[in-house]
Amino acid sequence: MKNVLELPRKGKVNVVFYEVSDAQGIAIWGGEDVLEAIKWYRNSPPDSKVWVGQYETTEEEAKLTMDFIEITPIVLATIANCVDRWSK
Repeated sequence: MKNVLELPRKGKVNVVFYEVSDAQGIAIWGGEDVLEAIKWYRNSPPDSKVWVGQYETTEEEAKLTMDFIEITPIVLATIANCVDRWSK
C-alpha cells in the first residue's frame, strides 16, 4: 500500500463524506463526522450500511474525487474491538 499525500489545489478543499443507508440503499444520514456516522449506524435498521467518499470543494461547487465505498465491515470490526476492550 502506498502512502500518498495529495495537497489540495489552491482554493479547493478535500472533504471526506460519510453516509449511512438502509437495506434498500436510501440514505438515512450523511455528513463529515465519522463518530456521528457510527452513532447513526448503531441506531439504524438491520442490514444498514456505512459508506465513505471524498469530494473536492470550492465555495461554488463540489466534485466527487473518490467513489463511495462501503466500510460497514470496518465499522463492525471497530465496534466489536471496542466492546471487547471495554468488557475486560
